[in-house]
Amino acid sequence: MKNYEVNLVQMEGLVVQAAKGGARLIVLPELATCGYSFMSEDEARPFAEPVEWGRTARAMAELCSSLDVHVVYGFIEDGEDGKLFNAQALVGPGGVRASCRKLNQWGNDYLWASVGTVSPPVTMVEGKRVGLLICRDVRDRSDSLSDLYEAGDADVVAFSANFGDGAFPSGSWIKFAKRNRVHFVVSNRFGREENNNFGAGGICVIDPDGRVSCRGLEWGRPCIVYGEV
Repeated sequence: MKNYEVNLVQMEGLVVQAAKGGARLIVLPELATCGYSFMSEDEARPFAEPVEWGRTARAMAELCSSLDVHVVYGFIEDGEDGKLFNAQALVGPGGVRASCRKLNQWGNDYLWASVGTVSPPVTMVEGKRVGLLICRDVRDRSDSLSDLYEAGDADVVAFSANFGDGAFPSGSWIKFAKRNRVHFVVSNRFGREENNNFGAGGICVIDPDGRVSCRGLEWGRPCIVYGEV
């Protein structure tokens, strides 16, 4: 949805609810702050913000500090030389810990976003190695980089997605978790947005053996699925 105020309120509400339910690492969807279906840079730019000092980063850092949690979310990054990026950030009580930019573009990405050039980072969070990943990057290759992850690189990968209307769970998610021996935390959007239909959504936690946990999943509405690592 292209309404930042509404989206931020909903993001904050879900973080609070998840934290009260015992979550320590909370993952939100791709471009959670603004929606996906921008038709040009000019249309996307009003929603762009810097990684570390943007409004969303400040709001999430404040929540993380009060709740003692970490949050991953997708947003439009206002980057160098005025470039815009489909980006993802990991925020903790002390502020932004890490961020990445989408490498494998799809659909509306081609209309407004520049392509990332660096593999996603891995950051220590409460004794676990946490990696980042955005939607189509689950395919694990880009034009300029070879495999993004290998087994042993991370314990957990936080996956923010707009995966579209299709089978749930995606075989590519399970393949990624098994190949890289990670717990794969999937946060996926739902609903119709202008020229895109994301369907009923579907979120889950996939363990390194490929077993899928989706207890708490509700189709076509905001919900929270919990998993243990």
